[in-house]
Amino acid sequence: MIYFEGDRIQVATTDSTTRIGERYVVNLRIAGEYGFVNEAKVIMNQQKGTNEREIKMNYVSTDENNMNLFSCEVSLENVGLHYFCFKLIINGSTKWIKYDAKHRCACITEKNMPYWTITVYEKDYHVPEWAKGKIMYQIFPDRFFRSKEYVPEDVEGRVTKKWGEIPNWAPDKDGEVHNNDYFMGNLKGIAEKLDYLKDLGVEILYFNPICMSQSNHRYDTADYENVDPYLGTNEDFKELCDEAHKRQMAVIMDAVFNHTGNDSKYFNEFGNYDTIGAFQDSQSPYYNWYRKDENGEFQYWWGFKNLPVCDGNNPGWQNFIYGEGGVIDKWFSLGIDGIRLDVADELTDDFIENIRIAVKRNKQDGFIIGEVWDNAITKEGYGKQRRYLLGKGLDSVMNYPFTNAILKFVRYGKYEFFVETLNEILIQYPKETISSLMNSLSTHDITRAMTTLVGDGIQKNEFNWIWDVPYSRNWQFAHSKLDEVKYEKGKKMLKIATVIQYFLPGNPCIYYGDEVGMYGYRDPFNRLCFPWENIDEELHTFYAELGKLRKQFTFLANADTRIVEANKNVLAFERYNEEEKILIIVNRSENNNVKVNIPKDYENGRTVFEINSDNDTLLNYGIIIKTSK
Repeated sequence: MIYFEGDRIQVATTDSTTRIGERYVVNLRIAGEYGFVNEAKVIMNQQKGTNEREIKMNYVSTDENNMNLFSCEVSLENVGLHYFCFKLIINGSTKWIKYDAKHRCACITEKNMPYWTITVYEKDYHVPEWAKGKIMYQIFPDRFFRSKEYVPEDVEGRVTKKWGEIPNWAPDKDGEVHNNDYFMGNLKGIAEKLDYLKDLGVEILYFNPICMSQSNHRYDTADYENVDPYLGTNEDFKELCDEAHKRQMAVIMDAVFNHTGNDSKYFNEFGNYDTIGAFQDSQSPYYNWYRKDENGEFQYWWGFKNLPVCDGNNPGWQNFIYGEGGVIDKWFSLGIDGIRLDVADELTDDFIENIRIAVKRNKQDGFIIGEVWDNAITKEGYGKQRRYLLGKGLDSVMNYPFTNAILKFVRYGKYEFFVETLNEILIQYPKETISSLMNSLSTHDITRAMTTLVGDGIQKNEFNWIWDVPYSRNWQFAHSKLDEVKYEKGKKMLKIATVIQYFLPGNPCIYYGDEVGMYGYRDPFNRLCFPWENIDEELHTFYAELGKLRKQFTFLANADTRIVEANKNVLAFERYNEEEKILIIVNRSENNNVKVNIPKDYENGRTVFEINSDNDTLLNYGIIIKTSK
């Protein structure tokens, strides 16, 4: 890593991340015109100035350009995010060298400016190879496909709807939305479509919750040990995992351990189960599984009265989830390969780390991905920096920062924001994590990508998530339809965004239906039924071709990333290792005459993918992908 100011101050380190205890070198070059350096030190600390220390730097040499080199070797014995800057005595006066984030360089300053960072993680932190650089596919089970081979008995209180209708979205007279309408998508239906997914190049399946629950989204678990009856049976799920494995697809299951449903075996608010629930009696075996406030009242997730919060510090709850014979063991015995932890930032680090132990106990190369929306290295919680990605917790995270950066660039040309976000993640995350990031453009929690790219109400604000539409469900419903002009433009922009997504480091993840033209604002409009009778064949073909291309270049799983060019219309970046390189260039604008600068390394290379390109010119929404040989 090198940061510089007019080539007269240079900071270089072994890397921006390192395993604990490994040799780590910090170098500083400073021009002689700044004065005589009497003393140079590295100032290093962790969160809020803890573990601060000064490391003396040794003078090494002065080169022909009058650049003085100082160097030191640092031993980092604490995992976590470390910060450093330089304290120099120059001509008898104290000077500080810190990081100028705006200009991405080192500078001499007296101001309170950022430090550089080093992420230190455990020596034995490794992510399974099968979870690196693969195409993922996220399925919301109720809305993907309904097989006629499984017809469950009706469940009281549930409303079944015709495939393709609009989900219930308007609050009732009490202002509530019950999410009790079901379209009856099921596990056998998913199994019947595995070959469809295989043709897209999918190698990892991620299912939103499948456990028995009181709502169609199933994030309010009623029974952790059984599949929801509208989806099928535990045996159906085992068969689905087996069929996926036959096609070399791994299976990741959503794990909701922060809260349960109030209508569950464990809380049993309405007495629908033959258990004595926590709501019914303080002597219930489940009573201490739930968090209480200072008045002894149950706590509910974000105030939702159907989601009582579990106490991750309670031994009974812990043993039920990750103890021998617990929930995690149960689902791995049915064939899953990994889990996605819902609201991981509301689980303690200890709880997550014990989940990891249980996952690896079942499957040595089991995979753990967490729902963490922000930078997972700098994120704080419970008064401390979180330990998500330091080797004992998660393997990876849902990468919403990339989602936000890609969509802001493609819609509004925010190239500086894109570059800053990309560099922040690449600098601060361990490479094991970077290779396995879940990179989505849409999910069940955000506006679908095409609507984000061309829909009304999308905000240009620098500091928001681009998909956060500040309007009611009434407004979203009224504005949900994209006319033909917007839809065609949306397809072009979605292709640009998808190419970026597919070739950034990590695992590109398709949210079911994006590949055939689905769009919509947030829940429930982003959770419509898959339109099997109305597929956009052009878009589907694009995804299939891109999937084949992505799988062709296996070196991408662990390749490095470099920005070649970025402006408000054009983004060019390359992925490379010592043997192979690939260059990706996109034009996000309607400009038909965008000249691109092809680096010399690619002059004799092959063009492996292109849309609207003419040699070194990109037409509107043009794409070109080249190899160096």
